[in-house]
Order: sequence, then structure tokens, then C-alpha cells
Amino acid sequence: MRNITIDNLDMLSINILVNLYEEHSATFVAKKMNIPAPKVSRCLQNARVIFNNPLFIRKKHGLIPNEFTQQLYPIAKELLQCSDHLQQLSVCAKDLSNSEINIYASDMLVQHLPQQLSSAINQSDLPISYKLHTQSINVFNDINNGVTDIAILTESNPQLLQFYANNLDIVPLQKLNHIYLVCDLHHPILKQELDIDTIASYPYVKAYNLATPTSVDPFIFYCQQHHIRCRLANIDNVDDSPSFHDLYPLLADSENLALLPYSKIYEQSNLLPGLHVCCLSEMETNRLYLSQSHPTLYLVRAKGNHSGNFDRLTEALSQIVTKSGHLYRHNQ
Repeated sequence: MRNITIDNLDMLSINILVNLYEEHSATFVAKKMNIPAPKVSRCLQNARVIFNNPLFIRKKHGLIPNEFTQQLYPIAKELLQCSDHLQQLSVCAKDLSNSEINIYASDMLVQHLPQQLSSAINQSDLPISYKLHTQSINVFNDINNGVTDIAILTESNPQLLQFYANNLDIVPLQKLNHIYLVCDLHHPILKQELDIDTIASYPYVKAYNLATPTSVDPFIFYCQQHHIRCRLANIDNVDDSPSFHDLYPLLADSENLALLPYSKIYEQSNLLPGLHVCCLSEMETNRLYLSQSHPTLYLVRAKGNHSGNFDRLTEALSQIVTKSGHLYRHNQ
């Protein structure tokens, strides 16, 4: 079995695993937890990949836990109870602090971001708490409306940012110079020339984590500019901004593929067994960005006076992303 860490086993998957053990029905668990049924299936697939075990056997009367899951259940149940206790502690801490700072950052961006940020807060003795969000339909609107305080986001169109420049501080942190192809380990494209035209002939999964609904995936934008027919993958019930672990069910055992600028995809490809990740050639990367800007990581927050602690947290977050910049200058 692989080594299991908190980085690749999320609490939602643990919660779903425990409920599936107790209820034997994915449909019932989805209703009980008030989440979409496809999300239950994706989290179960995530757990199966991590544990390298089928976990449940589908029978006439529902999902039956196998012998491994019977041993895993009490541990997962205890983890869930510990999570509840931690949540209660967090609520108490929040009551003692002035406010909780809401931060948006996709889990595609930087390895171990929550751990690094929590460590920076502890080392600086900052009397603040924060909540990290990984999903948003429109980050800029969330900041304008006070839902989000700080955001780390990706954007390829600098002109789009100008629409929000009057109300928001938009600070460029790191240009993303490389592009990574992600596909099934046995995808037929791996026996062909890896160029943009060949990639466009296969179903394409939009997995970029972009700032607004009007942002365009750079690969799709290139195809539109050069009148190349880009085949979009026909995938139902998929979030607009897939998470890191959503890539496996979207791409495995299919001809679907994705292009992403995040080095975490390459550095942690071992957490996506069955998928192949490689860096696109410099020639094809330059071709893709010849008539458009490279995607860039930005830090965004509302303009105005902020507390010293808020400014220090912003600076700590900026440094974490900037110091991770070497990850984006991957040498193939």
C-alpha cells in the first residue's frame, strides 16, 4: 500500500467512506450529506486510488464493505470524530479573534499551501484565523462582495483585470512558463507527435482554474484564433474548476486529455496513478503563447486600509507563492 498522508486524503472522502460503510447506498449518502451523487462517486474513486483497494463490493442490496474496509472503518470513524473536535476548537478560536480571513486558492496551485500558511502564521505569532476556499464561480465578485478577503488566482488576459483595477489591488506574483499534458497512461497520443494540432484532435477537458466566467482557457483561445477545431470532452456533472484529485476520474481510461500550467501536476503526478504527465516542448509552448500572454498567478484583495495583521498575512501568502516559483520553472 502507498504511504498515506493528509495531503492526498481529504476529510470529505473520509466522511463519505464512513457513511457508505454505515448506509450501503451512494444515493442515500448523497441525500444525507446534501451533496451531488457524482461528488460521492468521485470521492469514493479518490479513496480507492489512495488505498489501492476497491473498498466496497456492489451487491444486490447495495455497497458491501470488503475485509480491508472493515478494518479501515474504525480508524476513519475516529478521524472523523477528531475532525469534529478540531472544528469545534476552530469555532472557539474564531470567537476569540477579531475575524476570520477568507482566502481563495485552488488546490492545483502550490504544494502544501495550507501547511505552509499555518506555519507562517504560527512563526509570526499572528493572532488571526483563516479559512481556505478552493471553489468560486467569480473570484473578483466574491472579493467585491466581501465573501473573500484574499485570492490567489490564474489569469491569461491582463486586459480583463483592468475591469476590476479601480476596486481591487491586483499584484502579479509569478508567470507560469510551462504547460503540462495530462492524459491516461495508455493514451494513443503518447505514440504520436505531441503538438497543438494533435492535442486538438482529442476530447479536451477544461481544467484551468481561471478568475471569472469570461476567462478563456489559453489552449481554446489559441484554437479559436487559428481556426482549429477543438473537441471538448463530453463530461456531465463536473465542476467548472476541477480539483487536483478530480483529474483522475476525468481522464483515466478515456481519450480525454488536459493542458495545465501548474507544476504541482508534474511534481505530484505519483498521486494520480494511471495518468501520464509530461511537459510540452518549448517550441509548442512558445507557439501557444505567441499571440497571447502566459498565464500568471496574481494576489488579489480589496483596496482600502487594512489591519497590520491582515497586511502581514497577505505578505506571508505572497512569499509562499513566490518562493514556490522555482516549481514553475521546471527543466525537462
